Formats: sequence, structure tokens, C-alpha cells
Amino acid sequence: MCWTAVLSLCLASAASAQDVAAPTAPTTSHRWSEESGFTVGAGANVFAGAVGFPGLDLKLIHGLDATTDVNAHVGVNYAFEGVTRSPARFEFTGQVGIRKELANFGDLKLAGRFDPGILVGTSPGVFGIKIPFGLELGIPFGPSLTANASFDIPLYFTLGDFNAFYVPLLFGGGVEYLINPDFAVTAKIKVGPTFGTNNFGTAFTLYALVGVAYKF
Repeated sequence: MCWTAVLSLCLASAASAQDVAAPTAPTTSHRWSEESGFTVGAGANVFAGAVGFPGLDLKLIHGLDATTDVNAHVGVNYAFEGVTRSPARFEFTGQVGIRKELANFGDLKLAGRFDPGILVGTSPGVFGIKIPFGLELGIPFGPSLTANASFDIPLYFTLGDFNAFYVPLLFGGGVEYLINPDFAVTAKIKVGPTFGTNNFGTAFTLYALVGVAYKF
């Protein structure tokens, strides 16, 4: 009986050790993006920076839940609101925004965004209010590559001696490639006309930027 009890204890200990050592099943990571239909994920933070035309773009994103994130965004530009016909002029923009996943189409995700803020321009000096909104479609290609298509109406108006109201209609696309699960390289382009009042007429508008995004 003693030997039976000892053998039983040994077998129980071995079984317990195997249970502890057995690996757990891997979990599927959340696909995230800096700018597409895929948000960054609940509790996640992402810092993103990009440079090109019309200037430097910096963004900090925080995931509120699995389908919603908020962001703080600053831009330092040498082309005022991406308008290509204007001579070089310094512009600073500051915005806060929200992005929300709206619908799924199989593996595709559609999100809407709203990013209000301010702009300050020089030569001549101008102050304005930005009220941009848009739609973004995330298109996954494998585990590391996400493409996006977008339509934006980044409305803004300027105050003071140069008061006017502007309506850009921008169509765009881009790609984000994950070097590792937390670090991505990005590229995007948006083009379209901007219609303005106060003798502004219509102007071609361009955003063409490459950058990086880091999730932490």
C-alpha cells in the first residue's frame, strides 16, 4: 500500500509538471494602423511622424476601445493647407480628433474620422478654424501590409482681413507595412481641388508624405 501511494504521488507530480510546462495557444494580435479603417486597439498608444509635401506631420493616438481611438495632431508646413499654387509660406496646425470603425466588409474595415483644430499662417498672417472629416477604408494584404483608400473634406475658414471659407475634396490612398508588430513604415497621398470664397477660386491640393509609426 505504501509503494502504491508513492507511485500515485509520483504520477500526479509528473502530470502536474506537464500541465505547467505545456505552452499556451498563441493569441492573434490586433491589426492596427495609423491611418485606415483599422484603429490602434483598446488601451494602445501610437506615435506617428511623416514628412513630405506640404511639410512635417506629427500625431499621438490613443485607443479608447477596440473600435475607437482619439488623437492629438500638429503640423508644420511650408505650403498652406497643401495648396500647390501658393508661394511658400509657413503654417502651423493643431488638431484633436476621433476615429471610429463604422462597418466591416469581410476583411475590409470602414472608419470615419473628425479632426477639428486651428491653423496659423504667415505672409500674410492669418488665423483659421479647421473642421475636417472623412472616411477611410482599410484593406489588409497578409499579416504585415495594410493598404487604405480615403475620401476627405477638410473644411476650414480663415478670419480677419483675409476671411474666407474653403472646401477641399481630397481622394487618397496609402500603405502601412509592419517591420515588427509594434513598428510600421507608412506612405500616403491625397489629391483634389480646393474651392474657396473671397476671389480664391479653385486650386489643386496635394498631400504626399512618408513616415513611421510606433505602437507602445
